[in-house]
Amino acid sequence: MMSSNDVQEVPRRQPSFWKRFLLAINLLVIVSLAGGIFWMRYQSDEKQQQLTEQAEIRYLYLQRQEMKLFSLPLAWSVRKELMRSNYDQIDEYFTELIKKKGFGIIMLIDPSGTIKVSTDRKLQGSSFSRLFPGMNLGTSELISYPLQQRKNMFLVPVMGLNDKIGTIAFICNYQELLTP
Repeated sequence: MMSSNDVQEVPRRQPSFWKRFLLAINLLVIVSLAGGIFWMRYQSDEKQQQLTEQAEIRYLYLQRQEMKLFSLPLAWSVRKELMRSNYDQIDEYFTELIKKKGFGIIMLIDPSGTIKVSTDRKLQGSSFSRLFPGMNLGTSELISYPLQQRKNMFLVPVMGLNDKIGTIAFICNYQELLTP
């Protein structure tokens, strides 16, 4: 009978050099592929983020341009009513505009800087420069002042036959770009 001690142990053979070499190469290829996949995904995410930021900037620019384009016919309408001293009609224009998405306060300021018509009734009769310091009412061109993120104050001059007869000031909230 053979005992467990009598069994001869077979010496373990080391895997050949080529098997170890192929195993190391396979491991290296797998690690390289996984690293490449993660690197490509990282670069793709970075590129996507850059494109999204560029799209948001462009979208805000387009909305700002749209407001500038809109303000010209608004100034013409207000000019017509202002020359007739028809403040009730101007108030009606402003009341309808404030119902639209994106508009905040809309005001008509006379050349002396006093708010004549406002969608916020508490502001009527107040000095515009006291409420909004640093905003130039004296210009004869449309000006846009950033207030907060996604909000701007637009100052639109209302020109009479020879000089400026008022300024329309309105706050506009920009829409956010929705990404999928």
